Amino acid sequence: MIELGYYSLVFGWFMTLFGIVVLWFSRHEPSALRQTGYRAVTAAFLSLAAASGALLVLLGTHDFRVQYVAAYTSLDLPLVYVLTAFWGGQSGSLLLWTFLLGLFSVLVVVRARGEREQMIPYVALVILLAQHFFLSVMLYAANPFAVVDVVQADGRGLNPLLQNFFMVIHPPFLYLGYVAFTVPFAYSIAALILGRTDSAWLRASRTWTLVSWVFLTAGILLGAYWAYIELGWGGYWAWDPVENASLMPWLVATAFLHSALAEERQGLFRRWNFALIILTFELCIFGTFLTRSGIVTSVHAFADSQMKNLFLAFMISTTAISIGLLMFRARQTRAARTITSVLSKESALLAVNVLFLALTFAVFWGTMYPAFSELITGEKVSITAPFFNRVTWPLALAVIALAAVAPLLSWRSSSAAGLRRGLTVPVVVSVLFGIGLVLSGARQPIALAFFVACCLMGVRMVLEFFRGGRSHQSATDQAFLPALVSHTLQHRRRYGAVTAHLGIALAFIGILASSTYTRQYDITLKQGKAASFGEYRAEMVEFRETPAIGKDVVYAKIQVYKQGRLIGVAQPEKHFHRKFEQPQTEVSILPKLKEDIYVVLMGWEQDGPVFARVNINPGIWLLWLGSLVILAGGVVVLFPGRQIEASHVSTASPVVTDRELQAQVSQIE
Repeated sequence: MIELGYYSLVFGWFMTLFGIVVLWFSRHEPSALRQTGYRAVTAAFLSLAAASGALLVLLGTHDFRVQYVAAYTSLDLPLVYVLTAFWGGQSGSLLLWTFLLGLFSVLVVVRARGEREQMIPYVALVILLAQHFFLSVMLYAANPFAVVDVVQADGRGLNPLLQNFFMVIHPPFLYLGYVAFTVPFAYSIAALILGRTDSAWLRASRTWTLVSWVFLTAGILLGAYWAYIELGWGGYWAWDPVENASLMPWLVATAFLHSALAEERQGLFRRWNFALIILTFELCIFGTFLTRSGIVTSVHAFADSQMKNLFLAFMISTTAISIGLLMFRARQTRAARTITSVLSKESALLAVNVLFLALTFAVFWGTMYPAFSELITGEKVSITAPFFNRVTWPLALAVIALAAVAPLLSWRSSSAAGLRRGLTVPVVVSVLFGIGLVLSGARQPIALAFFVACCLMGVRMVLEFFRGGRSHQSATDQAFLPALVSHTLQHRRRYGAVTAHLGIALAFIGILASSTYTRQYDITLKQGKAASFGEYRAEMVEFRETPAIGKDVVYAKIQVYKQGRLIGVAQPEKHFHRKFEQPQTEVSILPKLKEDIYVVLMGWEQDGPVFARVNINPGIWLLWLGSLVILAGGVVVLFPGRQIEASHVSTASPVVTDRELQAQVSQIE
């Protein structure tokens, strides 16, 4: 299995290189040689599948001759976490990344039909270049099949923090999002090489873009929930460098989704869209680099490695080539028309895009400033959450406000009177909501502004559904509910986006409520004595230390009462793993509609008191509900009910003959 895995990687390395060469020489017209290149794509994927299968077998059989197996598994590790170790370490996660990229390359080639067929050789070539890079990294610096000099009887085991269901599924979702963005990037590069700078590449890669966005969104949200239930500090987002590394491509990709709509409908933002998808891809690679370079400190990051320079070289070269191609096609990537009115949908989309990029830059600067500071001055300066909150909250507030207004605007130009009519009800409801919050004791200005903006956005999205249903009811004489369902199903792309925006409003309300109004109490518990925190009372009914497989467990059973009524039993724990020095915290959460009661076991004295920390996190369930609504909206958008209606403005490039096309390609070469 060791030899099978390693030589499968070697074979895949040669197949990707062979495919690159063959597809380059067969790019001009369909031929048997081009089909050979496509077969090389399949062969490279099969080699990666064989390598992945070999690693899974080695993990499952506890073959401790392999360094990776010894480092991330042990005999007492449950099977599900043995398999999770596949992506629990550096070289395994790189193999997963490359395997997924190989799978996507095969799907791209298989789906080569119609207008895509001419672009596919270039698309496949770009994807193969990325595969070849990752295979080179594994063979040179991160071989998952490297063997140890001395074989131990048992391995070290998986990090206890990763032994959680949500860490079983969080990394694959995140990697699916990262990797799938390679495909729309490859389509954009193919379009630039061919000079096909109309929206054909957007249509061809649209599904891939949405799939990438949905998976990346799911990966980020699953990671946030894992942090909430596993790390024990009471929150779900700490502006950790690796958290930021996943947020940055998400922000740019979200901007790209909005501006792509403007190009498909109105022929706008062509050059902008090329730049956005290039930046999204580079940020995905940057996120992978950040976790493996050792330049940042993070609970998620891998140790410093030899691959830092390889990733830097890859990012610099791909960025330079992409920008060079975009500059070469500068004249052809001009928009079909310009924005003619400030009060228009395209102006709002442009403003939203600028805000998303400003957010991305703010997050990038805060993430990398410690590294820049150390490089220049020799001193590493810490950038903490208050900096990110102070910089990003005003920008996020502006995005939410614009998102609430933009659906009311028309393409080209809108009337102020129509905008006022559309905003009257949402503004009245939002103002009343804000007044209600003030009367209930809310005083923080930024939180109040966010609550009002989120309410405005949420009411606007609900009214979108209501007005669509009423319109369909008038046209068909159906009852309202059947009309609403029918209209929504017929316009799934539109209402999927509305659903996602509604989810964002709900999630932000949950974020603001839980972060602004959270309360923290440190309580001391003694057998038979009650301790109060806020309007709650806690009684410890049991405290015990007990051995378990591979660890010792200390736990306390705590009954929680409110107004004399038992509302739940919390059981916070501390795990002391025999192969890891750092103890692991297992929090206990009592979820309630109004708030979560979040209990952490902090310490104890022998035959003495037990110390616990309790966080009261109000409204946090809205964050998790909003997350599910966002994902539901994204999935619905993947299956539109009908094609986008063609704009009155032509967005197509002039027809190019084969001879002219070949001349253009030769000019680039």
